[in-house]
Amino acid sequence: MTSPILSRRSAEIAARFGARAEVYETHADLQDGVAGRLASMLPDREAPRVLELGCGTGLLSRRLVARYPDGEFLLTDAAPEMIRACQRNLNGSGANLSFEVMDAAATATYENLDLVVTSMMLHWLRDPVASVERFRRHLAPGGVLLFATLGPDCFAEWRSVLATEGLRSGTPNLPSIPGVVEEEHLTPDKDSLSFLRRMKAVGGLQPRDGYEPLTAGELRRAIRTTNLLFGGRVTWHIVYGRLERS
Repeated sequence: MTSPILSRRSAEIAARFGARAEVYETHADLQDGVAGRLASMLPDREAPRVLELGCGTGLLSRRLVARYPDGEFLLTDAAPEMIRACQRNLNGSGANLSFEVMDAAATATYENLDLVVTSMMLHWLRDPVASVERFRRHLAPGGVLLFATLGPDCFAEWRSVLATEGLRSGTPNLPSIPGVVEEEHLTPDKDSLSFLRRMKAVGGLQPRDGYEPLTAGELRRAIRTTNLLFGGRVTWHIVYGRLERS
């Protein structure tokens, strides 16, 4: 595997996720469900050239290999630990696999791909809309870009409480992305504390740039208010998109 120079933000995100690589799938039932739904949208291809961005431990990768046994796969992630976990999980698959440590925020050199896929990664990039258009340019004519990511309504209850209480929010900006074909709203956690524990367990607590973390007292206040106003519910808004290159 190559070791590219990552931007500061990408390196911080990679470190957080890499630190959880060994236990990630224990807590990633939501991400696994999203990967399964995205896989159901895969186009029919005989032997596609596939680039996956943010492969993680391989929740979607395993489904790609099963769907396209004759495909050629380049599986990438910014965290070397995630790449190694993905390699282990796909060991013995017999698929034509290549792995690369890659910063999805940087320009990739791969062209004429039949399929570019990414699940639950776009929201970590500074400009998801521009990134989607950049990824599409790596496709061959007729190629398909498929993505799943957080939608604009994600964590609406939590963000509402922080605003009402005058507390700082580290939630990244979640713009509307072109090409969305399906969406869902999920409430997988029993209360707001469980929501925060889930985020921490999978490494998903990288805040927006310049964010000053809440104090312990502020965090407890936000949790109490979320439980009072919304019964502890924090909703995940997941969007699924498809774009083609003409």
